[in-house]
This record gives sequence, structure tokens and C-alpha cells, in this order.
Amino acid sequence: MEIRHLQTFQIVVEEQNLIQAAMRLNYSQPTVTKHIQQLEDEIGLPLFEKMDNRKKLTKSGEILYEHAKNILNELFTLQRKMEESKGEKQIIRVCGLDEFCDRYFLPQIVNFRKKNQNVLIEVHSINSSDDALKKVIHNEVDFAIIHGRPLNSDISYQCIEYVDLVLFASREVANDTSKIEEYLAKFPVLVDLRAPFVKFELLKNGTHFPNIIHCNSDEAIKNGVLNHPYLGVVGTGRIKKEIESGTVTILETYSSNVPVKLIALTKNLSNPIFQDFYTLISKAYCS
Repeated sequence: MEIRHLQTFQIVVEEQNLIQAAMRLNYSQPTVTKHIQQLEDEIGLPLFEKMDNRKKLTKSGEILYEHAKNILNELFTLQRKMEESKGEKQIIRVCGLDEFCDRYFLPQIVNFRKKNQNVLIEVHSINSSDDALKKVIHNEVDFAIIHGRPLNSDISYQCIEYVDLVLFASREVANDTSKIEEYLAKFPVLVDLRAPFVKFELLKNGTHFPNIIHCNSDEAIKNGVLNHPYLGVVGTGRIKKEIESGTVTILETYSSNVPVKLIALTKNLSNPIFQDFYTLISKAYCS
């Protein structure tokens, strides 16, 4: 059983779609299909069944997926330990929304590197907290900053801030909160419909927008609202500077005090360098 076949299998499970999996792996679709077929031939059982144009795991597929995750995580850990034993530099990989990386990670990385010059740090921008959480779970990054997501017992976290989920507009477009219905009828609303947290909060509040445009980037939503006649739904952390400067109007709040969390796999924090980084970020923002 080849490691690359297990890696392909894991990504197909996550994406539930061969085309999307192939794009993420930078493989051709026939290559992805071939890897899955070779796994099924080796195991002697089907791993997927097709349902509504998506790949759904069979019982055998579910069993393999659980073990494949553990195998790949252990292999990754082994590779890193072997690199460390050679005296190679330790690498810390962090990710989050652009705004989270800029506000939380980058200021503290400067301080951390002064004391740990042999540590290399990679900063990856992610489009959503769901993607960031997924990368931590699968050991593709070491730390992430997310908001509004439930976490399992394998993940350690620290709350470093609280934000609100709001409907907002530029001051030029809307500045009277008593006219929300009028604004909603007049201007389209930019919303990330892929974000489970956003969808859940809007459904919980019974919110319906008559004219909605899907936009899977909070940065694009912010820029769209600031530069064009749109309304938008984002967390207040994304528009903190604009709120403080008075360039935007908060028209409605759907959820208050949503925790922003620094997360990492608990087992990885046994590494002293990782623990030092985790402690530094936590202390910098936890009051």
C-alpha cells in the first residue's frame, strides 16, 4: 500500500469530489482515479459509492480513512523528528485568514525569531476558518487562528479575542440602522455561504436576504462593501479598523462574543519549541 495512494484517498474524502481533489493535489483527474482504483484492488473492497454527484464512503472506506489519517500523521511526525535529529532547522507552520495572520501572528513572530534564530516560520493565508481547522487536524500546519468553530479533544486552544458577526455597510451607502429593510431591498448582500458558522447563525436568527451574492473571501466582502454599493456579513475582527475610524455602519448583529482561538494538535505541543510559540501567542493576547 503506497503512501501517495493513502494521501490521495484522504484528499478525495475531504473534498468529496474527484475534480476538486485533483486540483488540490495538483494531479490529473485520471491519476486520482487510478490511485483510488489501485487501493480498492489491493483491499478487495469498494471504498466509495456515488451519491448526488459526490463521493460517499462505504463502510470499508470509513475504516480505511480513520487508519489512513493516523498513518499519515505518524509518518509526518517521524519525518520531522528525523530532520531534527540531523540538526536541521525546526519549521513552524501557521495559518489563518489574512487579517488574523497580520494582527496576531506576524507581530509575535518577530519577537519569537529573536530568541529562536534556528527556527523557520511559514505563514499561510487561508480563505476560511474551516480550511484552517482542517489543516491543523491533518497536520498540514502546526498552528492556526480560527473563530466560531467547535473543537474535538485532540486540539488544544486559547481564546485570544471575541468578535461579533454583523451586517455592515459603508457610511456612504447606509448610516441609519432604522432603515435596514430599505437598505436590504436596495443593495445586494455579500455573504460567505460556504462558512458553516455564518450559515448557522443566520439560520438561527431566521435571517433572509432578498438579494444575496456568495463570496467566499472575507477580505473580498470587506473591500466590496467599502468600494461599491453592497452590504456585507463578516466578523467584526475583519473590519475592526473601519469600525474604530467610523467608516462603516453596523446595521445588525447576529451573534455576539464569538471566540477567536489559537489552536494546535495537543500531541504536537510536547515539542518544546511548539509549546514556547503557543505560550508566546497566548500570553500576548489573553488578558
